[in-house]
Amino acid sequence: MINKVRNYMEKHHMAEPGDRIFLGVSGGADSVCLCLVLAELSEQMGFALEAVHVEHGIRGEESRRDAAFVQKLCKKLGVPCRRRDVDVPAYALGHHLGEEEAARILRYRELAGAADSGAQQGKTKIAVAHHMEDNAETVLFQMIRGCGLDGMCGMAPVRTDAEGRVYIRPLLGTGRKEIEAFLKERGQEYCRDSTNESMQYSRNRIRGRVMPELAGINPQAVWHMNRMAEGMSELRDYIGHAAEREYAETVKKQEGNILVCTEKLLELPAFLQKQMIHRAAGEAAGSKKDIAAVHILAVLELCRKQTGTSISLPYGLVAKRSYGWIVIGRPADKTHTVLREISHGQLADLKENRTGRLDIEADGQTFVFRVFEFNGNFGKIPQKMYTKWFDYDKIKNGIFIRSRRPGDYFIMDAGGHRKKLKDYLTDEKVPDTERDRLLLLAEESRILWITGRRMGYGAQVTEDTRTILEVTWSGSGEGPSVQS
Repeated sequence: MINKVRNYMEKHHMAEPGDRIFLGVSGGADSVCLCLVLAELSEQMGFALEAVHVEHGIRGEESRRDAAFVQKLCKKLGVPCRRRDVDVPAYALGHHLGEEEAARILRYRELAGAADSGAQQGKTKIAVAHHMEDNAETVLFQMIRGCGLDGMCGMAPVRTDAEGRVYIRPLLGTGRKEIEAFLKERGQEYCRDSTNESMQYSRNRIRGRVMPELAGINPQAVWHMNRMAEGMSELRDYIGHAAEREYAETVKKQEGNILVCTEKLLELPAFLQKQMIHRAAGEAAGSKKDIAAVHILAVLELCRKQTGTSISLPYGLVAKRSYGWIVIGRPADKTHTVLREISHGQLADLKENRTGRLDIEADGQTFVFRVFEFNGNFGKIPQKMYTKWFDYDKIKNGIFIRSRRPGDYFIMDAGGHRKKLKDYLTDEKVPDTERDRLLLLAEESRILWITGRRMGYGAQVTEDTRTILEVTWSGSGEGPSVQS
């Protein structure tokens, strides 16, 4: 057993001389076995070992006996031991979780905290005692929940979390019977958790009912499932390299949303389409854990729906069809903001002082207002998307610089025909993700200018114009150039 685990650790580069390994020890057979093995290997391989026991606050006196057992075992082995007490029932209730999931979250939280506290003394690793049966059970659990390729890969021998912590599973190449035989050979006792017998937990039902049935069909079922998971991991790595380029060309980020180009997505093989959606949704959420096959298929179905169709996803996300894109993100804030107001009195002051200018800062962008007489030369009217001329006398109530709001409209032509701003943006195929970011020049609900896009006819310069209001916008330059 010792040599087998050492070879497995070396194969997967789990430990280097000088590392500090924090081992989660519950007192059960698996973690006791790993504690014995790592205590012996720590001298051979040159790493420091420290145990962490998390007392979940679930099983009363039985749980406290387990904590005492672990502390006694570690003292016997000369392994430092930290005990961490948590309240799983309270955490589960407060976060609307089952106790099984709450216990897992708190257990990993305490392990991570211990490793972080030891990081100043050298490179740290977190060791957990998952073995081959655990891996097979995980694959089954993922499959019955509806998983993709990632779920079929099972547990990784080594993984790094988002904060850079490294988790290792030295027993992942070892079966439960080997573990029990090793403990018997050493004469080592271990604790038995009574909650493992409860069929109210999903994993216990898989372990106690499904796995024995599979072993009855094929005694090597666990071994074959682990080999399959390993093969799926290799396939995932291969596809991942191939998909990286496609992802960069198909998906982009914008204002906290993830945008997937439907045209490019549908050109890909079906498997890669699902990979793109799974990764995009996971990136938007910050986790792929609850993004199941049913969600991926629902997002793909949006590619065949009309603009505006949306679905809900885990983590409070929404996926919405927006012209040639699937937009994945959290619902937008519908607050309509007035950034600045330029009163009619300020415009009148500019008219009186014809050589002056008014500089306005709004949302990190600059607007420059000038007023001067019009000499009737229409060839002088700027055609630039960042400078517009308006008929000063057609603006009666001052100007707002703001985002859009319900009731906004354009004057579309010299005949005074109106069009709702919402309808105009729809006709121009402006994505929803951009609409609330547009800066507007408005007089009440009448839109004078969508900065970076077109202006309305409501204050357009005509042969009757005597005074020009010139507005120059120093914007981001990202909007498409649509001239009025």
